[in-house]
This record gives sequence, C-alpha cells and structure tokens, in this order.
Amino acid sequence: MLIIISCLLLFLLLFFPEISLAGSQYGVTLWLMKLLPTLFPFFIAIKLFQYSLPKLSSRQVFLLTGLLCGYPTGAILVTQQYKKNLLSPSKAYFYLGFVNNPSPMFILSFCGMNVLGLSLSESVPCLLLVILSSLIGSLIFSIVLSIIPHNQHISAATTRQIKSTHPSSAPNSPSLSELLDSIIWESFLLILKIGGYVILFSILGQWLHHILSGTVLWMHVLQVIGSSILEITSGISYMQSIALPLITKKILTTTILTFGGLSAVAQTSSILAKSGLSTTLYVINKVINSISAYVLSCLFFHIF
Repeated sequence: MLIIISCLLLFLLLFFPEISLAGSQYGVTLWLMKLLPTLFPFFIAIKLFQYSLPKLSSRQVFLLTGLLCGYPTGAILVTQQYKKNLLSPSKAYFYLGFVNNPSPMFILSFCGMNVLGLSLSESVPCLLLVILSSLIGSLIFSIVLSIIPHNQHISAATTRQIKSTHPSSAPNSPSLSELLDSIIWESFLLILKIGGYVILFSILGQWLHHILSGTVLWMHVLQVIGSSILEITSGISYMQSIALPLITKKILTTTILTFGGLSAVAQTSSILAKSGLSTTLYVINKVINSISAYVLSCLFFHIF
C-alpha cells in the first residue's frame, strides 16, 4: 500500500504540477485560516485541563472532552486510557467512534455558516446529528464486537503487553512555565501533523476534482463525495458551488462529517499504531456511524 501511495503522489507531482500546486496551496490555506485558529486553542485547553485534574482524566467521562477538539484528539484520549487498562476493547472502540469526530467549532463555523450559509442556530442540528449518529453507531458496533471473544482476547493481551512496557516511576512535577511550554509544543506538533495530512489529501482531492470536472450536476456531486472521502475540509468546501437543495446539502454534510474522511483515518491510525487497537475496526465503526447519520438526517431534515 505504501509503495502505491508513494508512486501515485510522485506521479501527480511530476506530471500534474499545476494541479498539485493548487491542491497544496488550498490545503495550506484551509489549515492556516480554518483549522489552526479553531483547533489549536482547544488542544492547549484540553491538555491544561488534563494536567490540572489528573484523577478526572483517568475517568471515562473525561473522554467526552474529545468531542470539543476534533480529530485526532479523541483517539489520543482513548488510547491513553486503553494503555493504562482503564478501558476494555469494546469500550475503547465505542469511545473511538463516538468522541473522535470533527470539532463543534469546525461543524458550526466552517461547515454550517461558511459553506452552507446557515446561521449559528441553524447549524446546531448538524452538530447534534453528528454526535447522536456517532453515539448510536458506536453502540451498535461495540455491542457486536463484545460478542466476538477472539478479538477481545487479542486486544486484551496486547493491552497487557503495552501496560507492562510502561515506566513504573513517575517523573518529577514540572514547573508551570515548563508545563505550558510542553503543552504548547505538543499541541503545535499535533496541529502541524494534521496540516500535513490535510495538504497531502488536498492534493489528491484536487486531482480527483480535476478528473470529475464538468457541467453535469451529478459530476459535481461526485466531486464533493469523492473529495470528502479523501479529506472532509476540502470536500465539503466544494459544496458551495453546487446547485443542490439546501436540505440535500445538510444531509450530505452530516453524513460526510460523521465518517471523517481518509485523512482523519490516517491521523487516527498514527495514534492507534502502538496501542493494539485496529484501524480497520475503527473504519468499520465510522462507516456504521455515517450510515446512521444519513438515516437520521434524512428523517430529521425532512420532518423539520
């Protein structure tokens, strides 16, 4: 898989330099103007909260703070508790699918107000539907997973192995300035990593957008869906130029947001790599969530 992605990226950069440059510039703009100012402060706030209340950060209720920050903060919080053996495999996958979602700021501000042209209050149903769909879909997935003992035994064994490799001695408490420096640096590295994924998948999305360019409406819809499967920020932004009914745009946006796109999958996979949790199972969870989002949003927006 890695060699295929490498060859594809080199092919695009060498033979489609204009398209690659446009996608790269678009990805940088989205990251700098939209993601950095909306996500970076939340990363810092959550880490400060985590350090100031260590006992609370070890409880499952703390995982709900992942809903405030967006990808891949939810995955980071879940894997931290999972490595400490505070979560069973089924609960870990449940919270991965539930709290590892786009941030409320991104959904309300960028998707609702900027792309769809909604007011803040009109954007709230999209946010609530994403959260509710993730909750329902993750419950369904974790229930099914809990009755499969084979996966549980593998995951539990991996967890015990990871736990045994953790250092037993706790480090000395840092000063406030050292703690702030560390939190800001960790938050910046995380947002920088997100930017790299956004730029990479924006290049692929721009190439797909170029291939599917045309005047027919269904081609434009494919542009949005295809680009969103790669990266939701750039994919959803294309929806501004499509002549679709607003209710259809709301349904598409809610469904796309609940899945998250392959860029978010790649970000989450980098977090899960050393945790023993499966990226494949996480993707299946998110697919179930997106199906739930489509059904619920169709019902909600057609009724209300």
